[in-house]
Amino acid sequence: MSETMAPGTMANLAQSGEPAFRVRFDGRMPNQEQLYWRGPVLGAYDGRTWTRLDARLARHTAQQPLSLVVTGKPVHYEVTLEPSYTRWLFVLEMPQRLPELDGNIANVSGEFELTTSFPVETRLRYRATSYLGYRMQPKGLPEDAGHWLQLPAETNPRALLAGLELRALPDPVQRIEAVLNSFRRDDYVYTLNPPLLGRDAVDDFLYGSRAGFCEHFSGAFVFLMRAAGVPARVVTGYQGGELNPIDGFVTVRQSDAHAWAEVWLPRRGWVRVDPTAAVAPERVRSGLNGAIPPRAPFGIEGLGRFM
Repeated sequence: MSETMAPGTMANLAQSGEPAFRVRFDGRMPNQEQLYWRGPVLGAYDGRTWTRLDARLARHTAQQPLSLVVTGKPVHYEVTLEPSYTRWLFVLEMPQRLPELDGNIANVSGEFELTTSFPVETRLRYRATSYLGYRMQPKGLPEDAGHWLQLPAETNPRALLAGLELRALPDPVQRIEAVLNSFRRDDYVYTLNPPLLGRDAVDDFLYGSRAGFCEHFSGAFVFLMRAAGVPARVVTGYQGGELNPIDGFVTVRQSDAHAWAEVWLPRRGWVRVDPTAAVAPERVRSGLNGAIPPRAPFGIEGLGRFM
């Protein structure tokens, strides 16, 4: 799986119907809008491309204690992961513990990313338990967590000003809702074929084309949140899955590749916000085909191999 995201990354992957992994739940499958399969977390931005934190910061965050408070009933399931030749594991947000792997070792990062010690070169099967209700790091962020607010200098001036103006709203939740309401009402379009963007990609998207795929909405949202003083980051992975009622398996395809956001709120911790759902709620409820008519596949490699 890729450790970078730029305009067009996820839209290209959505052309592929290749399976990424299959899941069999113990009991009833959760609702479609609850199926967020967590992958790489992107926290650095250069004005166009989102990447994971650099090695020094990644090592530092990995050394900090992880705090996860879970609520509700657990969801038990088994994942059969197709060969990706990368080290990414996918589980529902959020896993109770690290899965046990045959011939490999599971690891967790400071951003709750799950990886293997060795690349996945053959099918890998593992069991997992997740809680759909959770609070991640609710007690606070470390004092040196300013990287979740950093933005590149001299890029996207209009979006930067819009974010600064949001600081007039005293409650961070109000700032979040202001952006989501703008996505809902200001004629934004969810599309696999957005126009090309220039150097100031966020400005071009927000105030020019207003047409984009999940990477456009999540990236612009995180940019605005950081400008508004709310710690935020991009999360990539998959959303949804197709249930086969005959054998009970849920197939998650490369076309289910998705990007969403996390914001940190006092006493609540890291909270998932999916800006795409504000523009195209049918994408989260019924998958890509429910939001955009299917197109003929172009044989693009899967998300794992692409990244």
